[in-house]
Amino acid sequence: MRRVDRSQSTEPSILHKTDKAGKTELDRIIAHMNGPDAAKTFEFARYKESAVKLELERLFHGKCAYCESFYGSTQPVDVEHYRPKGEVEGVPGHRGYYWLAMDWNNLLPSCIDCNRRREQKAPSALVGSIVKLLSSGEFDRTRKMSLGKSSAFPLATETGRALAPGDNLLGEQRLLLDPTRDDPREHLTFLIDRDNLIGLVLPKLTTPAAPALGQPPNGQPEDLVALAAQAGVSPMGLVSIQVYGLNRLSLVQARKVLRDLEFVLELSIGLAEIVEDIDSETARKTAQLGGAAAAQAQQLRDDIAFNAKIKSRIEGFKRDTLAQLKRMADPKEPYSELVRAWISRYLS
Repeated sequence: MRRVDRSQSTEPSILHKTDKAGKTELDRIIAHMNGPDAAKTFEFARYKESAVKLELERLFHGKCAYCESFYGSTQPVDVEHYRPKGEVEGVPGHRGYYWLAMDWNNLLPSCIDCNRRREQKAPSALVGSIVKLLSSGEFDRTRKMSLGKSSAFPLATETGRALAPGDNLLGEQRLLLDPTRDDPREHLTFLIDRDNLIGLVLPKLTTPAAPALGQPPNGQPEDLVALAAQAGVSPMGLVSIQVYGLNRLSLVQARKVLRDLEFVLELSIGLAEIVEDIDSETARKTAQLGGAAAAQAQQLRDDIAFNAKIKSRIEGFKRDTLAQLKRMADPKEPYSELVRAWISRYLS
């Protein structure tokens, strides 16, 4: 998950378009929810408009706001409501944040797997402990879990939850990350280990050298909050990893960018070593020039010139490898935050 500045976007005007009666969709949903037919389903339309999808795609570079995967033509984007427009999971009687269904600040692009609730394979491990990805492509410790945001919007406490237009949204103690409101780096980190190349997301430590405690359950967010406190990690990070399914097997497998990074790094190191060898050979031949006969001196000068030509080409290749690393860390690329973390760990 990467921080995204929503101020760099242009709010689509279609969200506030009026009908023949001069009413916006916001006007109509408020009237509906306060009228005799409030129990009936209201058909929201504005958030589905192509202008909304195009602006979200531009702002997020065609990537899921949560997992940074590209959503392709075979998996069209879900326009996700950060605060659910309908029912809120686990909160009986809540009619949803219906007044935010067409609010630009509440809309995010999401892949199907982050947004829709499905049974997924995920690591079975204590918080802070590490699983491995076997050659078969499976975790060494795996379990099936119900993952995906769906209508979830857990809070640390129900006290202060907004119920209707005008309620204070800032009073809610949110437990889910929104990359346009929060800095994910304050709550999430990546497992960066060259001996165990696996794109695993971890909740960020809040207590130095905190122990690994407990296994993330399939239970309630309050269980995760308590577990996060015991393990000394960010509760928002831990809950977000669980709800969005940021360590689901298919996603971890897709983060093979780590192996590409390792290849580019090894190539860069190898090229640097060759340059060092050329420099040593050039220095040796240069030292021989002083006492060499004319014919031998000419051969040495030819060799030195040839070495300089080869060195120049190899240094060009080395620059290309470093440029490739920078490209992989570009916000437009998938899993760019994982790449940034890897570069910070090994190349800073």
